[in-house]
Amino acid sequence: MEELERRREAVLAHNYDKNAPEAVFIFSRERVDKNFFYITGLENGVFENCGVVFDRRGRNFILTSTLEEEAARAAEAHSEIIVYKNEKEREERLKSVLSGYRTVGMNFSAVSHSFFLYMKESFSGIELVDASRAFKTVRMIKSREEIERIRIACGIASRVAEMIPGILKEGMTELELSAEIDYLMKRNGAAAPSFKTIAAFGKSSSMPHYSSAGVPLKNGDVVLVDFGAEHKGYSSDITQTYLTGKPQKELLDLYGAVHGAQRRALELITDGANVEEIEQEVRSCIDSREEYRGRFIHRLGHSIGLDVHDDGYPAEDFGRQFAESMVLTVEPGIYLPGIHGIRLEDDIVVRKSGCEVLTTAKKECRFYELR
Repeated sequence: MEELERRREAVLAHNYDKNAPEAVFIFSRERVDKNFFYITGLENGVFENCGVVFDRRGRNFILTSTLEEEAARAAEAHSEIIVYKNEKEREERLKSVLSGYRTVGMNFSAVSHSFFLYMKESFSGIELVDASRAFKTVRMIKSREEIERIRIACGIASRVAEMIPGILKEGMTELELSAEIDYLMKRNGAAAPSFKTIAAFGKSSSMPHYSSAGVPLKNGDVVLVDFGAEHKGYSSDITQTYLTGKPQKELLDLYGAVHGAQRRALELITDGANVEEIEQEVRSCIDSREEYRGRFIHRLGHSIGLDVHDDGYPAEDFGRQFAESMVLTVEPGIYLPGIHGIRLEDDIVVRKSGCEVLTTAKKECRFYELR
C-alpha cells in the first residue's frame, strides 16, 4: 500500500506543462491502459471499460463492471470500489466521482479520440490535463518489488534461452520454434509471453521485427530468437543468436562485433551516464568496420516493466542520463539485408556504480550442428 501511495503522489506531483490536476482519471476501453494496474496494484482481471480516479486528498476510486467486481475487491483496503451494471450506470457513477474537480489529468497517449471528445462534451466544466508524461517519468524508476518481478521474468527467459540449442532440428520451421519457446516459458513459470515471439532463420534475421513464418531450418543458418516472459504483470525481453553448421569466419567476425559492442555498453552504463554518449560509443565500435557501418539501425535499448516497451529510454525528464533503478534492455545488432542479422539483448537494472545484468543466458559464440 505504501508503494501504491508513493506512485499516486509522484504522478500528482509531476511538473505539468499546464495546470496541475486535482485528480487523475485512468480509463480503459478496448485497449487496456497498464497504468490502471500500476496505480491499483491489481494482478487479476482485464478491466476493459473500467477506470481509476485518485486525487490530492488521498482518495482512490475504482470504477468496475460487475464482470470484474470480484477481481477489483482485492484493492478494497486502499480504494473505494464503485460497481456499475451497464453504460448508463457507469456514466452516472463517473459523473458523481468527477463532479467535485476543476482539473483532471488523463493519459492522453492511451485515450481514443472518441473518448476524449466524450469527456470534453460530458464534463465541459472540467479542464482535462495530459498526464501521460507524468506516468512515463514515474514508471521509469522501478521499485524494489518491481525489479524482483522483472528479475524472475528474466530468469524464466534465460532458462529457456539455454534450452533452445537442444530443440533445434533441421527442417523445423520458424513457427514451430516460436511455439516451442512459448510452451517452454509457460512450463518454466511464465504467465504468458510478454510479446509475440520472434524466431528468424537465415536471411529473415536481417529484419529486426520479423514475423515468424513457415521457413524451414537448415545447417548454416543464423537462428535469431527474440522473446520474453511475463511474471505478475512484469516483462522480460531477451534476444539470442545461434549459429548452425560449420564455423564461418564472416559469421564469427559479425557475431564478435555485436558481442563486443554489447560488452562495451554494459561497461559504460551507470547512474548519471549520458545516454547519447554511450550510444555513440557503441555505434563507433560497430562502424569501425567498413562492412558494418550504418547497419546498427535502432536505439541501444528501451525501458521494460509492465509493458515490454515501457515508455522508451531516458529522455529530457532525466537529462538524457541513466538513473539508478531504471530497468532497460541493451541490444546492439548488425543487419545485412537479404543476408542475415545478429542481435544480442540483455535486461539490466542501473545501479550507482554500474549496471546489474538480469538475464543470464550465455552469449559466447557457439556453432550447433543440426540433427
